[in-house]
Amino acid sequence: MLAVAVFFGGALFTIEAQETRDSNPGTQGDTAPESNDRFTLIEETLQEIEILKGEIEAASGGDRTILESRAREKILEVAETTCAAADDLLERESDGEDVSGDRQRIAGLLQALSPRIHDYIDRLSAALGEIRDRRDAVPPEEQAEFDEQLIAISTRLDQGLAISLEQKDAMESLGLDIESEREFLETTFGGRAELLAGRISLGEEWTAGLERRIQADPENAQLKGELQAANARLERFTESLDLTIQLMDDLGMETAQYKQQLFQVTGEITTNLFSRKVLAGLARDWAQRLVDWISTNGAQILLKIALFLLIMLGFKVLSRIARRLVKKGIAASHLDVSNLLERTAVSITGTLVMIFGFLVALSQFGVEVGPLLAGLGVAGFIVGFALQDTLSNFAAGVMILLYRPYDVGDLVETAGASGTVSDMSLVATTILTLDHQTLVVPNSKIWGDVIKNVTAQKIRRVDMVFGISYSDDIPHAEGVLNDILDSHPMVLDEPERMIKLHNLGESSVDFVVRPWAKTEDYWDVYWDVTREVKMRFDAEKISIPFPQQDVHLFENK
Repeated sequence: MLAVAVFFGGALFTIEAQETRDSNPGTQGDTAPESNDRFTLIEETLQEIEILKGEIEAASGGDRTILESRAREKILEVAETTCAAADDLLERESDGEDVSGDRQRIAGLLQALSPRIHDYIDRLSAALGEIRDRRDAVPPEEQAEFDEQLIAISTRLDQGLAISLEQKDAMESLGLDIESEREFLETTFGGRAELLAGRISLGEEWTAGLERRIQADPENAQLKGELQAANARLERFTESLDLTIQLMDDLGMETAQYKQQLFQVTGEITTNLFSRKVLAGLARDWAQRLVDWISTNGAQILLKIALFLLIMLGFKVLSRIARRLVKKGIAASHLDVSNLLERTAVSITGTLVMIFGFLVALSQFGVEVGPLLAGLGVAGFIVGFALQDTLSNFAAGVMILLYRPYDVGDLVETAGASGTVSDMSLVATTILTLDHQTLVVPNSKIWGDVIKNVTAQKIRRVDMVFGISYSDDIPHAEGVLNDILDSHPMVLDEPERMIKLHNLGESSVDFVVRPWAKTEDYWDVYWDVTREVKMRFDAEKISIPFPQQDVHLFENK
């Protein structure tokens, strides 16, 4: 038998392990090579612990503490190797091997190690509390060293808890009694989870307070250092809680509230969220926060909303008044302003008043208008760069308003479109075609093309051509045409009309007839005169030639 005594802070305990090969000849052939290696490693580690025991007895002060800590870590190594050996044993047993000797050996090690690991965990937990107390008693600038110690010990504690759970599983797989083991783990895991949850809550409050102080004094380097350290501690607490939650899940403990807190702190979406209890807890927490917020701020928020609506309503009235004043001002100034420019000026005035009212209303909610305007300026630059085509339409709309090539109601031909201008904005012009189709044409296309305004002038010349036969009397035809124009009420006396013999064609003598009419009467004059010319020429026996062909047939004999 191999007997090893290990000394922990004045407490002596003994682990008795059977020698791997020589002490039990009956089971010598039962051990697989991998298991032999593990048993050898266990024996070597136990021997190292025995050596440390002697050094601990001879040491004192800080050296003794370091050696005791090293011995405890060796115990964890033994436990970890023993758990791996237990897994190998179960595999060999499932393959039909006789592993009774190794089973007894491993079971003895696990049972002997269990209280030592519990003691290791308890001592680390106590050390954490002691160092935290010492840390809290010194100024913030001296706490960095203690923070490093806390991180190191907390890491070792997490490792010890994980190995303890592995040992419990190994003992259970070998059919050993694990009631006390489970009770210890449940108590330890529950207490550690509660402690970490409380530390996280306090850490959040502390970091929030530091952030508020930094906002008031942004140049304070000490506060920034404290905030950095606080964030590091908070991150370490969340990592430890995450690991503890995993261990508690493996043990079958309830962890919904801790998963909920972990999500609220980190904001990370993990598999922890895919639990009905966690989601229900989050929903309840958010609902309660909403109720608390409404009960605390509800009346004030309702008052601000009412004030916001009243301000917007008031500026809506002011917007209408401003529109009317601008419209009346333009009319009273007798300026030659197009309808398009007038409507645009009225619209922009009303919009500016509403924007100003919106900014005033926002200020009731504590929104600072200055930074908001600066942000809008930057956003406007970015949006403007992305919407270059839209800005070119805007610029073209401004040029159209300034140069006034057309107005609402004008008949125009431009950019491949023909019709009456029904509306215009700074971005596009709406044209209603003669067959009643609506076309929306971007202003940049209109300004970059030839604009033909058919109705820009008050009067227009009606150009018509009529032909008579070469055998007809020219003076007589001229008289008939003059008589027709004289009798039409829409033909203007000024400017002077024109009736001239214009062309001697292949089959007709052509007259150009060019009376003047008001723009709105153009087509009535054109159609009426054309109809009257045909009727009078027929009555006066004046022929209107039309193209014809004579076909001559020759018979070849």
